[in-house]
Amino acid sequence: MPTGRWRQRAPWVPLVGVALLAIVVFAAISGQFLTSFNVYVILSAAALLAVVGFAQVTVLSVGEFSLAVGGIGALAAVIVGNLLVKQGVPLVPAVVAGLALGAVCGFANGLLVVKSGVDGFIITLATGGAFSGLTLAITKSQPYGNLPKLMNSIGTGRAGFIPYILAATIVAALALAALYRWRATGRTMLAVGGNAEAAQLSGLSAARAKIWAHTLSGLLSGVAGVMAMAMAHEADPNAGVDWLIQSFTVAIIGGTALAGGVVSIGGVLVAALILAIINNGLVLVNVNPFWMTFVEGVLVFAAVVLGRAANWQTFRGALARAGAWRRTESAS
Repeated sequence: MPTGRWRQRAPWVPLVGVALLAIVVFAAISGQFLTSFNVYVILSAAALLAVVGFAQVTVLSVGEFSLAVGGIGALAAVIVGNLLVKQGVPLVPAVVAGLALGAVCGFANGLLVVKSGVDGFIITLATGGAFSGLTLAITKSQPYGNLPKLMNSIGTGRAGFIPYILAATIVAALALAALYRWRATGRTMLAVGGNAEAAQLSGLSAARAKIWAHTLSGLLSGVAGVMAMAMAHEADPNAGVDWLIQSFTVAIIGGTALAGGVVSIGGVLVAALILAIINNGLVLVNVNPFWMTFVEGVLVFAAVVLGRAANWQTFRGALARAGAWRRTESAS
């Protein structure tokens, strides 16, 4: 019983074993893997991947999908870059404006989904393309460079092997964990994702939950966009091109359910670390980094298969318990 509770509360713990195994393997292959600088590089990549995953987790929690994560993130970054470089706006107001824009884009997605009744997959497919097109139109496909030194320092600064940018990921993780565990809004989002009809019958607003989910997704996409800009020292209009598959990969491997109702913030963090380790290790051993896309696909497939197997085992266990209960009732 204690073991069952432990697995239920921390389903991501087995992933730590996978991360440790990957570390041992790559450390044995390459002497550079565990150097201070390389660990910093891995943690920086994992920090960004985790926030990209969080942006998808919020919509998955209500049983929705968002294909606009990359488009919103790139647009937010470009707006911040434009304000800083072209308009001369101070750093803090420019970043706040970019994050606010991300939240507004997410809110628009949620409102369109609720009011139109069209599946979020279709809505965000359309709006994601629109956001990406707007980003390219604003920049004319040219990144904004010459960012403030403070932003560049935050993006690539470190204390030993710990990147400063990791602080943003930790804050986002703690905020989301608190939201889903203790706040009514977060619990409502999970209830709607688990069973929208039952949630409605209980007096919970599915529409409000979906709008909240998309708004948070937009905000977190904006955070990821600003992080990517600070890390690259430029606002690149193509920054979010690879985020779509990464957002789903990190979320699914981390234990978030595609059908909604189940999220794992700790799982996203560990899954992001695993992907960063594998990507970095492949580069160190001179494997073509484009194989990372293949690896991500395999990991997602494995996670989905294992998740379905776990659900089937749970289902079989429930059937067995029901059968035992019926036999007991018949005997009495």
